Amino acid sequence: MKRWLLVLALLPLAGWALLYLWPAEPPAAGYGRAASRVVLAADGTELATAEHPARVAGPWLEVREIPRLLAAAALAAEDRWFHWHPGVNPLALLRAAAQDLVAGRVVSGGSTITMQLARLLRPAKRGLAAKLREAVVALWLERRLSKDEILCQYLNRAPFGGPLVGVAAAARVLWGKHPARLGPAEAALLMSLPKDPSRLLKPAARPRLRRRRNRILRAMAAAGDLSGDELARALAAPIELKPPPRPATVAPHFVRRVLSVTRAAGVSRVATYLDPELQRAVSALAADLRRRRSGLGLRQAAVVVLRNRDRAVLAWVGSADFHDPASGQVDGVIARRQPGSALKPFIYAMALQRGRTLADPIEDSPLALAVAGGAFRPSDYDGVFRGTVSLRTALASSLNLPALRLAVELTPAAVLRGLRRLGFHLPLSANHYGVGLALGDGEVSLLEMAQAYAALADGGRWRPAVLWRGQKPAAARRVLDPYACRLVTDALADDRARALGFGRHGVLELPFPAAVKTGTSQQHRDNWCVGFTRDYTVAVWVGNFEGRPMAGVSGVSGAGPLWRQVMLLLHRHRPGELPPWPPGITWARACIDYQAATHGGCRAWRSEAFMPGTGPAPVGESADPGPRPLEVSLLTPVPGAIYALDPDLDPKLRVLHCRVAVSRPVEAVTWRLDGRPVAPGDDPLTLRLRLEPGRHRLVVRARRGRETAEAAVRFTVLPPAPPLRAARR
Repeated sequence: MKRWLLVLALLPLAGWALLYLWPAEPPAAGYGRAASRVVLAADGTELATAEHPARVAGPWLEVREIPRLLAAAALAAEDRWFHWHPGVNPLALLRAAAQDLVAGRVVSGGSTITMQLARLLRPAKRGLAAKLREAVVALWLERRLSKDEILCQYLNRAPFGGPLVGVAAAARVLWGKHPARLGPAEAALLMSLPKDPSRLLKPAARPRLRRRRNRILRAMAAAGDLSGDELARALAAPIELKPPPRPATVAPHFVRRVLSVTRAAGVSRVATYLDPELQRAVSALAADLRRRRSGLGLRQAAVVVLRNRDRAVLAWVGSADFHDPASGQVDGVIARRQPGSALKPFIYAMALQRGRTLADPIEDSPLALAVAGGAFRPSDYDGVFRGTVSLRTALASSLNLPALRLAVELTPAAVLRGLRRLGFHLPLSANHYGVGLALGDGEVSLLEMAQAYAALADGGRWRPAVLWRGQKPAAARRVLDPYACRLVTDALADDRARALGFGRHGVLELPFPAAVKTGTSQQHRDNWCVGFTRDYTVAVWVGNFEGRPMAGVSGVSGAGPLWRQVMLLLHRHRPGELPPWPPGITWARACIDYQAATHGGCRAWRSEAFMPGTGPAPVGESADPGPRPLEVSLLTPVPGAIYALDPDLDPKLRVLHCRVAVSRPVEAVTWRLDGRPVAPGDDPLTLRLRLEPGRHRLVVRARRGRETAEAAVRFTVLPPAPPLRAARR
């Protein structure tokens, strides 16, 4: 009894001294790096919780988040005079002293909630000195914090057994609930634990725990916090502390990525933009595709969905089955794979920035490129050469040879610089990648691809994907011309222009306009489908993480159907539309049937879009523009072309299909190679030319009445050399 009287006597003096000597800053909110971290979906539901290995704490609840029932249970259990004392309750100390004297041992400490908070802030061995320090710190806390702030600090720091710290962690672990969802019986049971959690949590202590819970419930009812009916139901409730099984994580790869990138931020609650309903639907679609195509070697699929206006991640499916023991935990959204033709749109955008137009003719004809040790002789996906096509058709139909010609025109160094500005991590030199970048040399991630296509949708402004709401916003940087982006978008959304390579009415045609591009790497190891509307960008990869080839699965047959399903899901309430045209776009008539032009006059025209300053005369009447002067141009070979002879090919088959285009019907055509006449076949506008090593000059002359026109090109044929690598798409 004497020690209690000493505490009471020293309190005023110690309290006044502490007010001047104690540090001026009150305790901060939060657990720092020791907190458990919770990842939340866009609707506030929990995606996952990452527990700290040594202490299960958090997330920290703010004052406004403390549930009324839990606050009432805390006051009923620990300090019913909390709102009336200045931090120390002399009557409680006297009562504790009397109880200890009668019992002959310490059975009650007489501590207020404020004094308990002081002990939690600076734990110390129990004794008179510790009790005195707790009392004076409590007085100091009361001067600097409101009652609600003190109660909030206490509930967030109170121990609940083992590693459990704070009501949020305890409610989650013991019941699988947020504290706001606890009923009266659960709130009273939770606040029974801080008194002696290590003993009360033992199964043998259930009767004692029930008695303590019931005392708290009756005290809550006496304080007016529970009605008679609520009290009766709560007293009858069983003692349950086993949490229900946790539901499967909705987006395990995404959660892992978010926890990784937010670790340094020290936040305990990570709110994201992920749409759980969309995530579940996309995950189910990816799993279904895997089941249907597994016989063809398609073992995995990955999908990422971005909202274009802010680049928020709405869905992130890293694999078709996270629990697949072979490779399910590999994250296909950030894994690096060869993209095939999926990079072509950016090369076309770079060419348009340099003055090219979608109406420009370009050759889809044999091409040989000298490389170290041999020649690179690519071909299109189906081995067919289409001759002269427009850039629009070449891009929409994903023709390889036109894309390579543009890469040569731009130079590999310029292409590599442009792709790096678009966020692609391509660490090697331009000499290493060469023009093969146009066909997918180099490895990129699905997330990089989605970010780059979102930049196309946003007029050339690139920003990184936003994974969580606290992510530091990145300023958009201009990486492509907005006019070039919109022209490329129009070509990628042109179902008619796509027909040459893919046919009509396939999976890439949606009931609303959408820009889309596929890609398939060598031997069908990976295939991609990436596209966008004004609002969303969807990127899909399918294949297998081991790099084994699939059995003929291309971007159209593998990734394409999944891309289509996700796009339809996103636009189920409102049809998609393309981004708006930038001001200043002009429209003019352009030929789209170069085969018809070969035989004189264009019989197929379309209204084509042009960047400011690049278009011909504005669109007029739809009739043919009328007679033109006789003009001749060689379509194949192109000036400066280099061809390499295949050593495994019969010399009789080493021929080049030469073609000429004329502006009007002609009466005669003559061909000369190196000054010697060469006889054409049945069609005077075509020539099967036997190739011989050396440098050559081919001249063609056409005549119509008294008009004549001539065209000439120089080209080189290399000696036979072994092939270095196969073509890809």
